[in-house]
Amino acid sequence: MAMSEQAPATQDSSRTPSAPATDLAAPAKQEVRKHVAAIHTSGELGLVERKLVNVLLLNAYDNLATTRQHRIKVKLLMAMLGWTKSEDTVHLQKALLGIVTTPVEFNLMEENPDSVKLKRWTATSLLAQADLEDGYCVYEYSTKLAAELADPDVYAIINVGIQRQFSSGYALTLYENCVRYRRTGSTGIMALEKFRKLMGATASTYDDTRRLMELVVKKAKNEVNKVSDIEITETYERIGRKIVGIKFSVEDKAQSTIFKESQQRIDDARASETFKRLVKHGVGEKLAVSWVMTDEHRAKAALDITEQKARNNLIKTTTAGYVRRLIENSDIDLSPSTFEQELEDARKRDAEEKARKAAVQAVDAKAVADRTEKVTALMRQLSEQELKTYTQIYMAGAGSADCNSYRPEANTFSNVTERIKFRGWLRDQVVQKHNI
Repeated sequence: MAMSEQAPATQDSSRTPSAPATDLAAPAKQEVRKHVAAIHTSGELGLVERKLVNVLLLNAYDNLATTRQHRIKVKLLMAMLGWTKSEDTVHLQKALLGIVTTPVEFNLMEENPDSVKLKRWTATSLLAQADLEDGYCVYEYSTKLAAELADPDVYAIINVGIQRQFSSGYALTLYENCVRYRRTGSTGIMALEKFRKLMGATASTYDDTRRLMELVVKKAKNEVNKVSDIEITETYERIGRKIVGIKFSVEDKAQSTIFKESQQRIDDARASETFKRLVKHGVGEKLAVSWVMTDEHRAKAALDITEQKARNNLIKTTTAGYVRRLIENSDIDLSPSTFEQELEDARKRDAEEKARKAAVQAVDAKAVADRTEKVTALMRQLSEQELKTYTQIYMAGAGSADCNSYRPEANTFSNVTERIKFRGWLRDQVVQKHNI
């Protein structure tokens, strides 16, 4: 998929299934520290792919160094991308395929030419593998890339809540490449050809500098200034009348409304009683915030049901696992009437199970008593000669070491312990003889 073979609008909003949303759930951590090399890449990634890369990296970031395979629920992933009206995963499949199959070049921007590490050139794909299975997106990074992303030398902060506002791939790309300079105030001069490669604007359409400025630079800059938490301004480096380089000044907005609203929602979620109850049950904080921001009413209902069932000893697994199943399985009705009926049914099943076990235990106890009584009766029916014969067999074999107190005239053992051992042995012989 070469950019040079596509129309200029490839990175724009036409590839997005539905319009971006501003009031959607996101994990507790909405900012991902992204390796500068992962931002400064060339490659024909469109808007959807770039958003998806950041969301997947955010989800995996804490475990990059220790976990090879990462998972995120498809519904949550699509919500974080801003797809509120689409249940179709075809667009998601195409975006994942684009990320897996599109090569990208790392370290296009070299701040320190003398640094060996920054001068290294790498070509790879941003995902080694991706699967959609059982309602989850399961994906992997290459070992080398995961190590780089997990321990970067230089970071840039990408706010996933802000990126949902972008409708143009060029704008998101420009934002990613400018946001790290918010403290230094300027990107520095970039050669025009390098800038084109960085933006993915390599189509022949943009060989014309005027079209590049009008269709890519100005439109992208305007969108960055409109929806993000930074303000950028471009200046050009010229040789004569020819533009050969471009630089962007970068400033924080005086009022970063979107960022503040996003962070406020996270803070409110974390301060809620529902969040505290979820965490108390062992639910991870990121997941708990996501549930509260997505549907706090459902989370509360799930907690109420889980805690009620736990008090009645009706949960065989962990309460964290049970509450998760209730929240994430949208087919489960959590309305109070349904819950009360379910609880009543569960009580009945529990009572029936207890009654069944008690009945089985009663039958078993009676069977044991009957067996004991039958064996005892058979032992009493043994003649004197049968007892002598059994005693001789016992003393010659199993009881040879326990017959010191045997009295032949009385055909018994005077020692209580020896007598008990013989009676136990005799009982086993009777049981075996009569097949009881």
